[in-house]
Formats: sequence, C-alpha cells, structure tokens
Amino acid sequence: MNLPVIKEIKKFYIPDYQTIFLNNGISCHILNVPDSEVIKMEVVFDAGRFYEKKHGVAKTTASLLKEGTEKYSSKEIAENIDFYGASLSTSATMDISLLQLYTLEKYFDNIMPIVHDIITEPSFNESELEKYKRRNIENLKIELSKNEVLAYRHLTEKIYGDNHPYGYNTQKEDYENIVRSDLIDHFTTNITAQKTQIFITGNINDGKVKTLNKYFCYLENKNGLKEKDISFDTGKTGSFTYSNNRQHQTSIRIGRRLFNRSHEDYPGMYLLNTILGGYFGSRLNANIREDKGYTYGIYSMIDMMIKDGYFMISTDVGNEYLDNTLKEIHKEIDILKTEPVSGEELHLVKNYIKGNFLSMVNGPLHSSNLIKTIELSGLGKSFYSEFLNKIDSIDSNVIIDLANKYLQKESLTEIIVGAV
Repeated sequence: MNLPVIKEIKKFYIPDYQTIFLNNGISCHILNVPDSEVIKMEVVFDAGRFYEKKHGVAKTTASLLKEGTEKYSSKEIAENIDFYGASLSTSATMDISLLQLYTLEKYFDNIMPIVHDIITEPSFNESELEKYKRRNIENLKIELSKNEVLAYRHLTEKIYGDNHPYGYNTQKEDYENIVRSDLIDHFTTNITAQKTQIFITGNINDGKVKTLNKYFCYLENKNGLKEKDISFDTGKTGSFTYSNNRQHQTSIRIGRRLFNRSHEDYPGMYLLNTILGGYFGSRLNANIREDKGYTYGIYSMIDMMIKDGYFMISTDVGNEYLDNTLKEIHKEIDILKTEPVSGEELHLVKNYIKGNFLSMVNGPLHSSNLIKTIELSGLGKSFYSEFLNKIDSIDSNVIIDLANKYLQKESLTEIIVGAV
C-alpha cells in the first residue's frame, strides 16, 4: 500500500479578491466564486465602542437594528428571512458594528430590500429596547456569578482601564441608562457611507453589483462622529485577588497589553504563545493538565483587535491546586526566558501554525474572514504570506528575547477569583 507523500507547507495564498467603490463611495470587497450557490455578505460600520457616547450604546444599537423598521416588525423580518432559508444577524465588537447575511444566490435580490430597510430605517421600538435591556440585565446577573467571567472582566479592566473602550465592562446601570434617543443618535451619526465597507463572497456578477448600488445608495455620504482620541496607557500590573466563596473552583487569568497585528513582534509572539499555551500539545497543557492534573484545561492566547491586542493565560483549578498552578505557570514562562526551544519542537509548532492557517482558507467563506481582517486592519494583501515566512525564520534565540521582553513577571497582571 502506497501512502501519500507528506509535504511541508511552503507557501500560503489567500484567494484574489477585488475592491470596487459603489456610487456613493462605499468600498466593496468582492471574492467572486462563479459556481457558488451561497452568498455571504458582511456590512461593516465604523460604529463600535470608540464611537459611542455612552457605555453599551454601540452593542445595543447593533442588536436592535433587525428588531423592526418603518416597514417591517421584528417578527416580519424574522419570517421573511426564514422564508428564503437565509440567516441574518447584527452585532458589535470593540471596533465595529456588523450586519452579516448568508443567503442562496437566487434569493439575494429578494432579501436586499429587507437589508436596505434595516440599515436605513430602523425603528428602535421602545418595547423592543425594554425587552433587550431586561434580557441583558438578567443575563449579566447570571454571568457575574461565574468566576471565569469575573476574572476576564477584571483583567481587561486592569490592562486598559475601566473607562477605555477596550477595558470597560458593561454594568447593570449602563443598560438602565440607555434610552431610545441614544440609539437614534448613534445610528444617524455613524451609519454613513464614509464609515461603511462591504465584504461579499459568492457568485457576484454585474447584476449583483447593480443590486448593491440600488440598495446601499441611500446611505448618505456625510461625515460621521470621529472616534475618541483615547490613549493606550500602561495598565495596572501585579496580583489581584477577588473572593467568591460560593465557588469550589478558582479562576486564574494572567495577561498584559501587547499591540496589534502590524507590530514587528507579532509573528514572534504568535509563535511563542503557541509554544506556551496555544494548542493542545503546548507546554502549559502538557505540564499542568496532562502531567499534574490540576485542571481540565489551560491555554494562552493573543487576542488582536484593530488598534491593539493583549496576551492572556487562562485556567480554572480546584482551590487546593491554586498555589501549585501559579508556580508551574511561572516556571514554564521562566523556561522560555532562559532555555532554547529545541529544533524539533520549533518545527512541530511551526507546522501546526501553517496547518491551522490553511484551514482558515479552506473554502471561500472561510477566506472571507481573513480578507475582512486584512482590510479593516490596513495590512495589505500579502500580509499573511509574509507573516508565515517570518514565522519560518524565527529561531530559539528570538523566542528567548521575546519572552524576556514581554513576559517579565513585573509586567504581567494576575487575576485570581474564587474561594480565596
């Protein structure tokens, strides 16, 4: 029996895509797949936390876009979308607000009038707003009883500050203070042609472009609210402990502020993070989960936003294992700072990263996510191929240097929440 030849991944390609501008100046990024029966469209607005005047308004505005327009009730929108077998959602992140649509290509023109109404004439119905507020206040009450939620909230607050768009945590009072006029103001100020980009994947011919022009031309080309001029100050470092005596487990979050994807150290820190805790075979998991049995899971991650990013180690342990777990976490960090990573481990982790990136371009719908990241972050089409080339060039000395540069204990913020 002849087994297939295993070949090393040498190059990484993102499918070529085209950027055009609609008649009112909206940039439209098209990944054309002529034989596709499905269209994925994401309409992105510069209307995230950096543009809101009150905490929670960006998320609330985005969530209520599809809950009724001047023509359609919330129920009618849901029924129409369901009738065509489509999926439509609205959301907001730290940086953006987003409308996402999946539909069969043959029904695209039928659904676009609904999309048009959602982004031009949302009603922000008072009763829908009150339901949203009650639902989220109740969900928040449940979430705040969980150690892992509290630990994450404390960490981001310490890293960025409790009034920073990346750092503040929505409170019950924030939901209570939101009124309909806040949503109208956020919408009319920020949902404009100049602050909109469209990412669309599928069989996008000239007819589809005409449809986009027809329904998006009503977005005015006017100046929206400028983002807040917010600095990224050094966060609060050290160890912080919060008691929650109702729990049998303790949540640990250790992290620090880093940078965004355009930073020169991003490839190296991505590799370092993967070695430390970024996959199942990582050092933290092998030691603390597999060998010591202190936890069911431990990982580290680098979370990248458009303007910044942070590093975090996350785990939940039995109260009796807290001190030993912290000791082992810092032991693994210290090893990275002093001992060269073996060539075998480097080769293994680099191949893991390459394979993981290949899965991100496994089909056009996945590829569109990377295209969106490239365009929103201003990275350039060759970014990811260059990124993987840089990963390939990193040796053990670079890992030691980066560990000493970014993972000194005095530069880390440690959050402990539990029966302590």
